[in-house]
Amino acid sequence: MTTASSTRPGGRPAAEPVDTRSPAGPDGRVYAVPFARVWDQLLVEIGARGRWDMVHSDEEMGLITVACRGILPGRPDDLTIWVRLDGNGLTRVDLRCESHTRRDFGAGERRVRDLLASLDRTLGSGSRVRA
Repeated sequence: MTTASSTRPGGRPAAEPVDTRSPAGPDGRVYAVPFARVWDQLLVEIGARGRWDMVHSDEEMGLITVACRGILPGRPDDLTIWVRLDGNGLTRVDLRCESHTRRDFGAGERRVRDLLASLDRTLGSGSRVRA
């Protein structure tokens, strides 16, 4: 699903945040996998990406904040990841990526989708619960 762009003053297009908690964003994930395993795998996935820098990680809150640098110079994009247990004891992962560039050309959405796809692969095909 492609997110819509708004317009900044002066008619310049601005990137919209990509949020798995939003009806317009990609779907978050629910896994039948222990919280600790999902959390640890997220940390591995983040560490494996060359232009991603961990800003904050709090396992008790289930919150990870990452600064993602693109190929063009400028302020890095903010990626926020929430990991929590849902009402059924399953592990839920939601993400929000906000671009600070005039146009991100879909980079934020690609980051979110790529991270979720990689998490799906590493946790195993049967671990994802479909709603």
